[in-house]
Amino acid sequence: MKLTCKQPDLAKGLSTVSHAVSSRTTLPILSNILLVAEGEQVRLSATNLEIAITCYVPANIQEPGTTTIPAKLLTDFVNSLPTADVKLELPEDGNHALKVSGQGGQATIRGMDAGDYPTIPSGDEGEQAITLDAAELRRMITQVSFAAATDEARPVFTGVLVRVRDERVTMAAADSVRLAVATSELPGAPNAGDVLIPARTLTELARILPTEGSAQMIVTPNRNQALFRAGEVEMVSNLISGQFPNFEAILPKSHSTRVTVPTEPFRLAARRATLFARDSANIVKLTVAPGEQGGLTPGIVTLAATAENAGDTTNNIEEAAVDGPGIEIIFNVKFLTDVLGVLETPQVALELNSPQQPGVVRPGGAEGEKYTYVIMPMHNTR
Repeated sequence: MKLTCKQPDLAKGLSTVSHAVSSRTTLPILSNILLVAEGEQVRLSATNLEIAITCYVPANIQEPGTTTIPAKLLTDFVNSLPTADVKLELPEDGNHALKVSGQGGQATIRGMDAGDYPTIPSGDEGEQAITLDAAELRRMITQVSFAAATDEARPVFTGVLVRVRDERVTMAAADSVRLAVATSELPGAPNAGDVLIPARTLTELARILPTEGSAQMIVTPNRNQALFRAGEVEMVSNLISGQFPNFEAILPKSHSTRVTVPTEPFRLAARRATLFARDSANIVKLTVAPGEQGGLTPGIVTLAATAENAGDTTNNIEEAAVDGPGIEIIFNVKFLTDVLGVLETPQVALELNSPQQPGVVRPGGAEGEKYTYVIMPMHNTR
């Protein structure tokens, strides 16, 4: 192997695939990155056997070849080089000692035979590709993945349901007390059914997606893996087997009170309430007070929390547009701060029925049709 490439390109590629490097493994080769030099690029790949990430880096290939090199050492060394050409050379002696040369420095890093590296699917034999806008895909992942369960005892709930049907893609994630659903229109897309992807996989995907352009999703014929392709990056993920619950039956069909408030004041009020609620089972009391004169004046939303033996806090969000009667309801404040941390619209809407029924949080305006967050209330037994 002998090639030359740009330091920024190589550093970016190594950083991207390093997200899939196994940090704790009994297989030493999984701590390595696979390098394949062919054509006019070097292919970098890493896997932890749950996900695999591949990145293609433009390069001047003088001699093709393949090897695996310790990920952290190679990445750190390349990052330390100046912005200039980097040369990679692998002698044909079978020792897999890669010589890395850059401006002002060089190193020899010992690797392992690529023949022992796990095979990474290419997706070329998969089902019909589903094309999505990369930015929209990142939005959907960000708005749902945090709601998935982390308890491995219920594997189905650690995943995100991805449904492509009726020219629309839907993502849904849930645990026992909340549900997040995001949708996006996909004109002309085929009905591809449902797949269940680990939430942590999609979180990694969101980190490496480009800021613009499109992304493709391809499901393997046996429907046990999904491949995402965007620009020069590919990610392959194992799928979760099992039946995701009928989330559509959980979505509230109506509400008695709807309140719209500015997002940032609501977010800050929830954060302040967290300081006291975290010592009291995260309990926060949310009070909606309609304005006077039949709604001609703005209403107020209040978040109150108490820390036993420490104090309490009351936070008002004014300029609230309230449609319906006032209401008091108790929520886990963490579930409020989680959703407020992923909404980017200037306003947010809260839909309520009673202190015992689930509440719904939506983005304000037209974006409210694309996202629904359902949160179960708490019962204060203190």
